[in-house]
Amino acid sequence: MTPGPDFSGKHEDRAPSSVDDPPANGDWTESTAMGTTVHLCLVDPAGGAAGESAALHALVTEVDAALSRFQPAGDVGRLNAATGTWQPVGSQLIAVAQAAERYRELTGGVFDPITGAGPEPRLQVRPNGSGGWEARLAPGCSLDFGAIAKGYAADLVRDRARAAGVLVSLGTSSISVSGRPPQRERWRIAIGSPWQALPETLGYLEVEGGSFSMSGLRGQRVHPGQVMMGHLRDPGTGAWARTDLCAVGVLSDDGMRSEALSTACLVLGLERGTALAERLGVEALFLTVSGRLVASPGLAPKISLRAGVSRQLQDLRRAHVPPNGNGST
Repeated sequence: MTPGPDFSGKHEDRAPSSVDDPPANGDWTESTAMGTTVHLCLVDPAGGAAGESAALHALVTEVDAALSRFQPAGDVGRLNAATGTWQPVGSQLIAVAQAAERYRELTGGVFDPITGAGPEPRLQVRPNGSGGWEARLAPGCSLDFGAIAKGYAADLVRDRARAAGVLVSLGTSSISVSGRPPQRERWRIAIGSPWQALPETLGYLEVEGGSFSMSGLRGQRVHPGQVMMGHLRDPGTGAWARTDLCAVGVLSDDGMRSEALSTACLVLGLERGTALAERLGVEALFLTVSGRLVASPGLAPKISLRAGVSRQLQDLRRAHVPPNGNGST
């Protein structure tokens, strides 16, 4: 995947739709779970919109109770509180734990929900002999599925929904869609801005289905250097990750895949992140500290920027050209 140029005016369109400004003719509901707002859109739901929506929001709450490190009685909470012992866990933890380990291996440890240097495997799972599961977290380790569980929950709700079309958005950063959207031919997913000088959404991504995840930090200043990610560590150094990216979006057919790889690409930076996305066959959008939007070839045609965004980014880059160089282009 060769990094492309900044988006030009031909990609610009009117202001994007988002879960905050939905089109008509869909049944939109929201709730709070997993530390964020859950938005759900159902198109022609079977059995009545109210009952279907309530059941699906309850499903997100169920995932939150099991997988959040802030829920002491949940699976993750109990594993963290009683390291070194076998604890009963549910099928949701098993599904996410297995996926997390797979992406840890695929990214060479760049994505890793476990901190601490316990003996391998740091998280063990096994059948408990009575049809259930149990798990053991190694002493000295801590488990946090925050960078993958939202993708799991969004896909789970999408696949359980009985409707002609469905959109599930957790915090507007983990989004799963399928089927027919209201009115339009494709679903529109708003692209948030990580840059302080551009507080509005940048544009939108049009898709027929799939799972999209955006990882990064908001309120970043445009400059030609790097930023430190205070919530992500570089596995090579153990220090907080320093990167030339302030956000990465990944589109794939699996929410956990999109979440894990958007996080890994963010840590790796533009050059190594594009190489990882290409190697693993996902479409990605990279938003750089220097004010560029770089999309994989398969994703670029699906993106439209809000009118004026390209010019604003060009002006911001010109304003931050280093005195002794040409700056980032």
